[in-house]
Amino acid sequence: MLTSQQIADFKMKFETHGFCHVRNAIPPAPLAAARLAFDSTRARLEPPRNAHSASAYFDIPHILDCGEPFIDLVDLPQLFPLLVELVGQDIQLNHTMARLFYPGPTFTSPFHSDLTKVLGISHENTPTFLVKVHYYLEDLGADQGCLAFIPGSHRYPAATPNPKNLDPDHPDLVVKIVPRAGDAVIFNTHVLHMALDNTSGKVRQSLIYAYSHFWLKTYPSGAPTDLARFAGNRQRKQLFGIDEPGTGYLDRRLDAGAGASFGTELRDSGKRLVERLLGR
Repeated sequence: MLTSQQIADFKMKFETHGFCHVRNAIPPAPLAAARLAFDSTRARLEPPRNAHSASAYFDIPHILDCGEPFIDLVDLPQLFPLLVELVGQDIQLNHTMARLFYPGPTFTSPFHSDLTKVLGISHENTPTFLVKVHYYLEDLGADQGCLAFIPGSHRYPAATPNPKNLDPDHPDLVVKIVPRAGDAVIFNTHVLHMALDNTSGKVRQSLIYAYSHFWLKTYPSGAPTDLARFAGNRQRKQLFGIDEPGTGYLDRRLDAGAGASFGTELRDSGKRLVERLLGR
C-alpha cells in the first residue's frame, strides 16, 4: 500500500512533470494472476500475422470480460488511492486496452498529446481531465517500445506544435521509462509522449486503463458486460458508470453516501408532482 507521504510525492511528480512511475504497483499474487490471464487471453484472441497484413499493434478486445484479474486492476488497492487523489472523488473508468506492440517502428505519432481533438476545455489548466495508467506484467528492455515523455509539457497550450524532430534519446529534454513487471506508469494524457520503436524482437505487452470523471462519456471498453454482479459495490458501480437512482452525473462521489443531492431531490420531486397531476 502507498503511504500518505508516497501519494503526496507521486501527486507532486504528476503535477510537475505530467507523469509518474510507480514501481511494484501490482503485488506478486495479483501480478501472477494477471499475467496468466493475459497469456491465456492472447492465445485465444490474437489473430495470425503475416508480412503483408501485419499491423504494428493489436488491442485484445473487451479485456474486462476476459477474466477477474483484469477487473481487479481497475481499483487495485495498492494504486487506487493515488488515482482518486489525481482524478478526484468523481472518478470513473473511461476506457481500457490490452495492447500488443509488435517488433518494428513505433505506431504512435512523434511526441504528441492524446487530447488534440478534444474541444471545449483548456488542457494546460485541466490536469485531471483524462489520466492514463499503463500496467506492465513483465520486464521490458530499453529497446522494447518503451514510453518516453517531455516533462512539463502538459502545461503547454493545446495549439503548441509537436516537436517532430526531437531526438527521443535527448538526455536533457526526454525521459524514457523502462518498467519492470508489476510497475505502473501514470500520465496526464495531454503531456507530450510517444512509444519508441520496438527494436527488441519481442512483443511489448501492456494493460491500459484510462480514468476521467463520472459526467464524461465513456467507451464500451470502460465497463464489463455483466454489470448486475456489482449491484452491492458502490465503488465499482461508479467506476463502471452505473447510475445511482436520485444521484445526478455531476453529484457522483466515492466519498459521499448513497442518496440524492438537493438539486436531484428537487428535480425528482417535481417530476413526481407532475406525474400525480397527470394521473400517471
